[in-house]
Amino acid sequence: MRVFCSVCLITVVLCCLPGPLAADDSAGIVTKVRGQVTARKTGDEKAAKLREGDALAVGQILQSAKGAAAQLVLTDDSVIHVLPGTTLQVSQYTFSADENRRSAVIKVIDGSARFVVYKKRSNDSRFAVISDHVRINARISDFFVMVSGKTTEVANVGPPLGIQNISQFTVGRVQLGTNQRSTIAEKAPPSQPSTITPEQRRKYLKDAEI
Repeated sequence: MRVFCSVCLITVVLCCLPGPLAADDSAGIVTKVRGQVTARKTGDEKAAKLREGDALAVGQILQSAKGAAAQLVLTDDSVIHVLPGTTLQVSQYTFSADENRRSAVIKVIDGSARFVVYKKRSNDSRFAVISDHVRINARISDFFVMVSGKTTEVANVGPPLGIQNISQFTVGRVQLGTNQRSTIAEKAPPSQPSTITPEQRRKYLKDAEI
């Protein structure tokens, strides 16, 4: 309840923000920053330091330094917590309030991020989180993605969540219940779910605080 109340407060703030969010390439806004978090366009070497209130553009690559973190609120009200030492890209994003439809592909390149998707949208909507190893199709969800080397770990602290290998040639899909996690390696199906203990859950949530 505490998590969702915080998200609702963010949404109220977001709705009161001025025009830049209406830009065609806009995906959302940066609502919190701790430490050095930068953003750059694909192919650019120069990165700009992010500050609270900055717009988030589709295609930007975000990087958080060691000890740094950021909170992003997308225009469909989904929330992303970028944890320390993380590289993440909003690869694709569109949202139509009139049609209540979103289409998002977020890639965690390295490091860890939390995703809170708490508003149901149209049946043809999608909110996909990917890495080099996993694809997650989220609806109403609250989960962590942790990419390290040749594996990705998914820790689910919200409603049931389906995960599968990013490769269409790798057979196998796992349903993670609340407080369950799985590890996915290259060209391998997800491991069978294991339980997240109350202590582990508290640590996940604390690590995502900004």
